[in-house]
Amino acid sequence: MKHIVITGGTGFLGGAINRALLDRGDRVTIVSRGARPIPGCSVVGWDALQQAVDTADAVINLAGSSVGGPRWSAKVRYEILNSRLDATKRVVDAIKKAPHAPCLVSASAVGFYGNTMVPSNEAMGAGATFLAVVTDAWEREAVKASQDARVAIMRIGVVLDAAEGALPKMVTPMKMFVGGVLGSGRQWLPWVHVQDVVSAFLWAVDNEEAYGVINLVAPEAVTMKTFTTALASVMGRPSWLPVPALALRLLLGQQADVVLHGQHVVPNRLLGSNFTFAFPSLRKALGHLLSVR
Repeated sequence: MKHIVITGGTGFLGGAINRALLDRGDRVTIVSRGARPIPGCSVVGWDALQQAVDTADAVINLAGSSVGGPRWSAKVRYEILNSRLDATKRVVDAIKKAPHAPCLVSASAVGFYGNTMVPSNEAMGAGATFLAVVTDAWEREAVKASQDARVAIMRIGVVLDAAEGALPKMVTPMKMFVGGVLGSGRQWLPWVHVQDVVSAFLWAVDNEEAYGVINLVAPEAVTMKTFTTALASVMGRPSWLPVPALALRLLLGQQADVVLHGQHVVPNRLLGSNFTFAFPSLRKALGHLLSVR
C-alpha cells in the first residue's frame, strides 16, 4: 500500500484517479481549499500540505483553475496561469523539505505545442499561444523538483468521458440532429479515453522509467472532422451543421482556442514503454463510452 497525495483531487480527473487508487488499496490524501469530505480518503487544506507530503510515496499534482470556465478576460487568464504556478511551487517546496522525497507526477497539457499541424513528440519545443505559455511555465516549475525526486510530467490531451468533459457537450447536439464540425475541421484533436489517463497516472506513480515529459494521448491521431464523423457514425446521427470559427470567436473570444487550435501529438514515450492503452482506437473508445451513458 502506498500513500498518495493529490492536489486538485476533487475535480473530474482527480476524482477518477482517486477512485482507482482506493480500489487498489492505496491510502489517499486530497489537498484542496474548502473541499467536502470524500469517502475513503483524507481531505486536508493547503496549510497541511507539508505534513501530507512528509509521509507520501508520490504526489499527483492536478491543481489549477479550469480553462473551460468563464470567458478568458485578463483576470481569468491571470488565474489560469498563476493558480498552476502557485500550487506547483508549493508542492515542489514541500517535496524538497520532505525527509524522504516522494516522486512527483504533475499534470500538463498538449496545449504546450501551440497550434500546429506538425506531428509533435516529447522532444518538441513549446508553441506561442496562451495555453502554450501557461503549460511551459507550469512544467518549468514542476521540473525544479527533479533535483530531489523523480518527476513525470503528463501532457494530457482531450479526455473523453461519458459524463464529464468535452464529449457530453458534443453528444447533446448530435442527439438533437444538429451536431457538426467545429471550425475548419482540419485541426488535429489529440484525444484520450479517461480510463487510459487514469492508468497512465498510476503507471507513472509505480514505474521508475516514468520521468520527464510524457505525452498522454491515444496512439490514433485524428482531425476534428474525423472525430465528428466517427461520433456521428457511432451514434447513428448525421453530422451536417458545422460551427464556423468566426461564430466560436464571437461567442467565446480567445477561449475558442481550446477547440479551434489543434495539435498532432504522438505518445512516443508511452508507446516505447510497458504501458498498454486499453482504448487505442477512436471507434473503440467512443463505442465504450456511449454504451455506458
